[in-house]
Amino acid sequence: METGVELIEFLRPTENVKNLYVTRIPELYTEEELYEKLYKVFSKYGLLYEIQLIEAKVSNRNKIVHTSSNRSAALLTNSTDESTPSSFYAFVKYFSARAAARAKYDLTGKLVLKGQIPRIQFAKRKKTTEDASQCLRLQHCQELANYYLGFNGWSSTVISIKPYDDESIGVTENKACFVCIVRLDIVNQGLTSEGMGVWTEAYHDPVSKLEAACKSKKFAQKRAMEDAFSRIILIVLENGKVSAEVNTTAVTPWQADIGFDVDKLLKVNDVDEPPATDNDDYDVDIPETTAELDAMNEEILLQLQEDS
Repeated sequence: METGVELIEFLRPTENVKNLYVTRIPELYTEEELYEKLYKVFSKYGLLYEIQLIEAKVSNRNKIVHTSSNRSAALLTNSTDESTPSSFYAFVKYFSARAAARAKYDLTGKLVLKGQIPRIQFAKRKKTTEDASQCLRLQHCQELANYYLGFNGWSSTVISIKPYDDESIGVTENKACFVCIVRLDIVNQGLTSEGMGVWTEAYHDPVSKLEAACKSKKFAQKRAMEDAFSRIILIVLENGKVSAEVNTTAVTPWQADIGFDVDKLLKVNDVDEPPATDNDDYDVDIPETTAELDAMNEEILLQLQEDS
């Protein structure tokens, strides 16, 4: 059993100690039935990152992935009739190694599925280069923060969001690029974490230019939030108490990949407008009609005209 202090980062959990491999599942479940059963049992021990269900004993295996954010299935190969029971094995992935260890300890030899005891062990997957230090998607970040810090335990503020033009990162005449800086505040702990995000979107005419600006602004903000979260380390004690620290030396992979000029970014992003606060909703619909476009965010249009 895990004891002492556990550190949890806002990164995709790729360690095998957080990933349980469940086999010997009876062929009496449909995919949805099995997922609901496994989620109900394993989520009692901690926040789940995802449950992967993989069909066995078929010529073309189907991999079905459920995440804690979206419990609908994503079938990655050939489709099958989900109403027909199939033979599955599963990977149950936690954010916490302690939670995975407790689940394995408590359920081994005790969990019964349709009269059969499944085998539960730690996964033995090999890490790939794609697995290393990948930021969590924003929805997962929010779930993780809410679970350990509480819904009122953190807040976010947009420090600056501006158009950015630089051919060195692929921004050309027919592309809209926005860069955003956000600040996360860990309430009652006096900690802050700042993050940066950039997004580039192509356009072909004035109408699509406005659409591209809206989309670029939205995803730059989303990426900045993910960047800010990636610098936070949760410190979880065995008694359940949680504190946090900020890793000020962390470098976000996407910044290194595109060679982003941070000094140039900061010069462009002098704050000249009141900060806006946005905690959890980034799903802004892109307008579809001319009337909606005409009424949309005049500030963006003015900024784009000044830069053209």
